[in-house]
Amino acid sequence: MKQYLFLFFFCFATLHAQPPIEKISVKLQWADQFQFAGYYIAKEKGFYRDAGLDVTIQKFDPKKLAVDEVMSGRSTYGIGRSSLLIDRMAGKKVVVLAAIFQTSPFILLSQKSSDIQTPRDLIGKRIMMTEDFQDTISIRAMLNSQDIRMGELEFLEHSYNPMDIANGKTDVMACYISNEPFTLREKGIETNAINPEAYGFDFYSDILFTSESEVRNHPKRVRAFVDATLKGWEYAFAHIPETAQLIRKHYNMQNKSLESLIYEGEVLKSLAYRGEQPLGSISADKFHRISDIYRVMGIHQNEKRLEGFIYDDAKYQTIPLSVDERSFLHMNKIRYTSTVSWPPFNFYSENNHTKLQGIAADFWKLIVDRTGMETTFIPSFTWASVLEAIKTKTVDVTLGTSISKDKEPYALFSKPYASFPNVIVTNKMIDFLPGLKALEGKRVAIGEGYSVIESVASHYPSITIIEVEDTREALKLLSRGRVDAVIDILPVVAYLINADHYVDLKISGTTEFDFDVRMMIRNDYPELKTIIDKAIDSITVAERQRILNRYISITYEDRIDYTWIYGIALGALLIISIFIYRQFEMGKYHKKLLRMATTDSLTGLCNRIRLDEKLLECHEYYMRTQRTFSVMIMDLDHFKRINDTYGHLIGDKTLVNLSQIVQNNIRSIDIAGRWGGEEFMIICPETNLDGAKQLAEKIKSIIEEADFPHIHTLTCSFGISESHEGDRIESVVGRADSALYRAKEEGRNRVCTA
Repeated sequence: MKQYLFLFFFCFATLHAQPPIEKISVKLQWADQFQFAGYYIAKEKGFYRDAGLDVTIQKFDPKKLAVDEVMSGRSTYGIGRSSLLIDRMAGKKVVVLAAIFQTSPFILLSQKSSDIQTPRDLIGKRIMMTEDFQDTISIRAMLNSQDIRMGELEFLEHSYNPMDIANGKTDVMACYISNEPFTLREKGIETNAINPEAYGFDFYSDILFTSESEVRNHPKRVRAFVDATLKGWEYAFAHIPETAQLIRKHYNMQNKSLESLIYEGEVLKSLAYRGEQPLGSISADKFHRISDIYRVMGIHQNEKRLEGFIYDDAKYQTIPLSVDERSFLHMNKIRYTSTVSWPPFNFYSENNHTKLQGIAADFWKLIVDRTGMETTFIPSFTWASVLEAIKTKTVDVTLGTSISKDKEPYALFSKPYASFPNVIVTNKMIDFLPGLKALEGKRVAIGEGYSVIESVASHYPSITIIEVEDTREALKLLSRGRVDAVIDILPVVAYLINADHYVDLKISGTTEFDFDVRMMIRNDYPELKTIIDKAIDSITVAERQRILNRYISITYEDRIDYTWIYGIALGALLIISIFIYRQFEMGKYHKKLLRMATTDSLTGLCNRIRLDEKLLECHEYYMRTQRTFSVMIMDLDHFKRINDTYGHLIGDKTLVNLSQIVQNNIRSIDIAGRWGGEEFMIICPETNLDGAKQLAEKIKSIIEEADFPHIHTLTCSFGISESHEGDRIESVVGRADSALYRAKEEGRNRVCTA
């Protein structure tokens, strides 16, 4: 009987330990193919199940639009197009969650023999296109830019069969560049494609969305679903052949070949990862731009309805987290512990015995604020109980410790968020100590389990270490003459000497052992370590200093003997000054590293990394303000001959001389850099094509007239472009590069514009 009872309670406990499973659904907007690989993978690999979700993938039905299914509650989530913005303006309370493709794969496909090559060729032609496809911004904007009205086109009901292009049932079909062209090519049918991206219109596609009520009533479920889905997409794109096999086996009602599925995956991957944006990212600015284009086309827009259109429960997060990290935080409430009697790092205030304060507590608050993690505090009253809690995984992290070998089997350690010297405290009658060697043969009190014990014991075996409960207890022993010295880190001893009024004690010297203060994390939570590390990296020098100043300053009451106060304060101030100076030197070192990372070592101009950053800044400013910028690429003519004739040393000197000419003849707001080899780039903010051309002609003329050492004469070719509405950065640079190529083809030593 006891065995059955044990089995019953075991089963009950097991069931109780499982997270609750919530049933939800997602509505596809097209027939099964690689286009929805992330959802299939998240389901098949158990990512949804791990997030506590039982997800039904609802098949595509041409008679049931995803937006209507979600709004009616028949589906929890859906996949839509940029036309969701029109639905929002029409009063449908849709909320967009993630844009899987940063650039739309939409194209208009026709048989090559029909000779439909431009949007103007579509007039009077039969086009198979769904209703939501007709409202898609990339299609509408392209047609509008070519002065084509929707009424000039004949729309047919979509058959979803690409062979209808070949058998004459339609002239044109709306489809994906990743799918139908390859399918038809497999069957020997050549096609033409009209791609909106070629006309400067590349917008989001395959947008995951839900309803306002779902976001309002189930915010955790929304985040869990988005994170698990993005995790599925990351896996799918990282394992395209494996994913294609899975789709072919379980999700292949179209009977697509393995080759076509792999091809589709590769194309879609290139559309999902554009620029430096993380997978699934959505920009409010981009949707505002889409709204502006709809408005220009006469489609009513209400700015107020854009509020709440983009879901962002990570708005309180100020650091970028990966999908796995976000998922971890949403699935775990972080339990942190600390002793409450380790001032000034962790301690209860006199007025509040429930609120933790101190240096470590303040750094932890910054980390929590920047990551948005949910936390609960579990106090520990001894350091031994902290270690036991981490070992047994009854807590997840503790706030202040250092790396030591004895903790490594069960703990992970964050990056250090502060570093302090271990100092020596003695009776006031002792002179300044030059180091630990002066304590050989002496009795030294150190808190039990403190990491400095290991260092002192291994380097100074003749020092007798007395392990005590904590530094407060150690100072008591020292004050009573039972030990010769106490060792702990500067903030702790400075705080305790002040707080407990030890006028008979002083800081007599420093040790060579620094204490790098870190968070200690249970060893099966690597995600928590990387999250904390990212947050620590985001903390500025000024923020660190404010926290330290809050607790390390030394103040005394009037009844204290100020002669010894000044001695203690002077010693502490000296050590703090050393610490601040070291931080300052580290800051200068980091600035030097940053300069090295963004500067071309030969010419001293910006390198490719810095140029890419400046291009992005100019592009984003243009997107916000429509203030034009231009890009100029210049290339040394016949530079290979210089290297071959005079050697690479002279070639390098020529590049340096040329860079000086460029730097001396551009404005302070212009950015010049080495694009690669003998190519240079000049980015000209607030400058149109004509202005950039004048600058290029000026530089070209100065180079022609200059007398270069050894080679004497030199010419350069220039290609220039300016930003256009709907451009990507690659488009602006690509046009400048094409113009440069044309300048070289036309004889070199000239300026060509795009």
